[in-house]
Amino acid sequence: MPKFDNAKDLERHLKKALDAFVFNTIKDTQGELGSQTVSPYETGRFRSSWFSQEGSPSREVAPEGADSPNTDAANLRVDSRKTYYLSNSLVYAQSVAIEGNVRSKAKTWFTSFRNESIPRIQQDVAKVVKQEFDL
Repeated sequence: MPKFDNAKDLERHLKKALDAFVFNTIKDTQGELGSQTVSPYETGRFRSSWFSQEGSPSREVAPEGADSPNTDAANLRVDSRKTYYLSNSLVYAQSVAIEGNVRSKAKTWFTSFRNESIPRIQQDVAKVVKQEFDL
């Protein structure tokens, strides 16, 4: 672990590490939600409509015919003191994710993702950040 003679230097180092953790967690979560292995897939629009945003949920949706995962999280400039959202604003998103109205996945696909995959993503990101920041 790096040695800090000044508490402010330590604070800055830990803040950068936390920012990296939040950024990579959002980016990796969006990436998995955009994959056909996680999100239900019929036309690809649903998996393309996971948008990230600071401060409030995005109201954007992928255009008709969209079939590639959205990667806008990669452009976030994360400050871990702020709030970030990863949302899908398609009119049928709640029906698919919360109510389980899907044919191509188990009805509980989203609950399973939230309860199992997100903690795994966070653990994986934490390992990388710990190594990167020598924590």
